[in-house]
Amino acid sequence: MAETENRQEESTIRLGEIFHLLWKNKILIAVITAVCFLIGIIYTFGIVHPQYRSSSMVLVAVTQPSAPSGGEDVDYTNSLRIVNTVARLVQEDVVLDPVAEEYDLSSGNLSGMITVTSDDESFIIIISVECEDSTLSMNLANSLAEQLVNTMEQEGFADLRAKLTQTSTAKPGVYSSPNKPLYLAIALIGGLVIGCIAALVLEFCSTKFRSRKDIENGLEERVVGFFIDDKYSGGYALKGGKHTASRPHAALLPANLRNYEPYNKLFTNIKYANVDNPYKVIMVTSSQECELKTTVIANFACALAYNAQRVLLIDMDLRKSTIHKLFKISRDYGIVDYVAGSVNLEAIIKRTSAQVDVITAGRNVLNPLVIIESMRFSQLIQELRQYYDYILLDTPPVLACSDACAISKVCDGVLFNISMRDTGKKQAATALSTLHEVNADVIGINVTKAVVDKHGNESYYYYYGYHGYYGKDMKKQMESGDGKKPSGSDRAVKKDKNRQKK
Repeated sequence: MAETENRQEESTIRLGEIFHLLWKNKILIAVITAVCFLIGIIYTFGIVHPQYRSSSMVLVAVTQPSAPSGGEDVDYTNSLRIVNTVARLVQEDVVLDPVAEEYDLSSGNLSGMITVTSDDESFIIIISVECEDSTLSMNLANSLAEQLVNTMEQEGFADLRAKLTQTSTAKPGVYSSPNKPLYLAIALIGGLVIGCIAALVLEFCSTKFRSRKDIENGLEERVVGFFIDDKYSGGYALKGGKHTASRPHAALLPANLRNYEPYNKLFTNIKYANVDNPYKVIMVTSSQECELKTTVIANFACALAYNAQRVLLIDMDLRKSTIHKLFKISRDYGIVDYVAGSVNLEAIIKRTSAQVDVITAGRNVLNPLVIIESMRFSQLIQELRQYYDYILLDTPPVLACSDACAISKVCDGVLFNISMRDTGKKQAATALSTLHEVNADVIGINVTKAVVDKHGNESYYYYYGYHGYYGKDMKKQMESGDGKKPSGSDRAVKKDKNRQKK
């Protein structure tokens, strides 16, 4: 019983997904349907010529042979055979050729215009002619009936014992085809079917991910974060951020509970992903550029600080550092300078207005792996663990260079970013496989640029922010910043100074 219910539930979900995919591609379906309907209109009214049908009837009188007793024995079976034989003569050259020659037609063309029917319960033959000219169809039907009667009167057909009489003459042909409403209906329905098939083929053959379920099934990883690109958020929950097709500009959200709600959900999923060994040092990476990993990590750090967590954000994307631009701080004196021994810990930890401590990239370096794999960098991460609740690292894309794999060695877990509209399935799978090869602990997938309609299951968190779930009093209380923990930077710097004095 339970198995049957599960199967029914799975079927319902799959059917719902199909309708969702069709609705998602409604514009494509509408365009294909409109094009097919337009083609149907052109074909019906412009290409197909109207046909007119006219008919004449011929009565076949069958003469019965005399019985030995002097009476007449009526043989209906033989009579019907004679009627059918006469009907077939209409399509033979002996009848067609004289009529075709009279109207300057070929026997083949004339034969294609003729339809001969006979009823098994009567001795009447109906000769119908369908052509583009109403008058011509009438003349051809009458001529064929007359020619059939004349042919049967010839000496060679006397053995059939049949006498033919034309009982009704043909009248001017009436419109018979095309059936315009039927043609248009076929074009409309056919276009709709073709559009639906095209939409489904396009979706199922797509190299991009279509949904959360598609990501989880394809990559065998749990989705822990889901950021929707819709009209409410102004683009992946980034208000005020300006984007370009090639490289979207990262931006920090205004600090309020509404904007941080999706990040709070991400925080909750990460926090309870491994209760026995909590993730404290977390790096964020992706398979390629333009997947908003820097935007996510920066706003995630601000959301954690907003929730009274001591947070340190380290810019480990040493090739294309961006964190300092987001927080409007100087890039000078960063992680590169510290590992090189040029500055102490106090100089590289920068306090921001968002209550997030930031370590920038520092000066440019030719080979970032020298910094990443140095003992001093590893020791720094271990030391900072005791001063912060969470240490977040922004790293380069996995497929761009080997930096991310090397950095994963000092991290508790990896948050893998996927842009649903940009990331290919093969690219994401290759990047994740690369991380697994170096034994990186992948916490889960964080999805950005997701597109879900207003009835989608993933857009629920907008309800709380935009429909007043959090009242004004609660909002003021959360925005006041009460209950913040002191930053871990002061304690870390103090200990570093003591160590230097010793």
